[in-house]
Amino acid sequence: MFGDSGQFYPFQPFQFMEGLLMPHIGLTQYVTFFSEYTVGAQPSDWTSRWNAGGFTAVVQTVAGSLAGKALRITKTAANRQALSWDRVPSTANVDVLLRMRPIEAWSASENLIGPWMRGSGSAGSEGGYRFEMGGESTGTLYSGALGKYVSGTFTALGTNTNGPSPNLAANSWIWMRGRINGTSLSRRMWHDGVAEPGTWDETVTDSSIASAGFVGVTQISANPNVEIDFFSIGLNGDTALGP
Repeated sequence: MFGDSGQFYPFQPFQFMEGLLMPHIGLTQYVTFFSEYTVGAQPSDWTSRWNAGGFTAVVQTVAGSLAGKALRITKTAANRQALSWDRVPSTANVDVLLRMRPIEAWSASENLIGPWMRGSGSAGSEGGYRFEMGGESTGTLYSGALGKYVSGTFTALGTNTNGPSPNLAANSWIWMRGRINGTSLSRRMWHDGVAEPGTWDETVTDSSIASAGFVGVTQISANPNVEIDFFSIGLNGDTALGP
């Protein structure tokens, strides 16, 4: 028997959209194309964290998306904002895969979007690891980085590096995978239409945040607006599945 269209999660089967590959269903893997959600509303099982103002996260019909819809994040203020996917249990070891695109121009140092893992806290006392995709004015015009919040204090981890060629342009889809396993944090990015690389862009070690927490996405700048049309999670050593 099939369950909700567009996502699957433990013990509830997955109904795939016509034209998409049926994924392998696991007990610790979650996938959404956002096709099961109501257009014009924030997804019902995603929760705003920390600063609830300064952005909206609304599902829209989007041409060129994988299943006809995408989560559109419209930003109006620069503050610490996050969304957690409440279907996913609090977890420590997690792999996240997402496809996103900026839908307007950006400036250097503006945050596009990125996975958030081991999330916790409230506004001013945020906790967790941030896997960031940011804008640049040189190189390929976008970059990847890692960072952490401990009791509201941010610390960069590793090195901010340009993403792979070609240059990122508005309305171009790009993939990002982030993984935490114990004290190891890894990230990589690649353009849509290109095979996922077999190596990480960066791996760092950090032991500041060991506890399980929420999983979702985060952003911190007032621009640019972005769309996410695929979000996948693997828990406890499982790989987040692709479409």
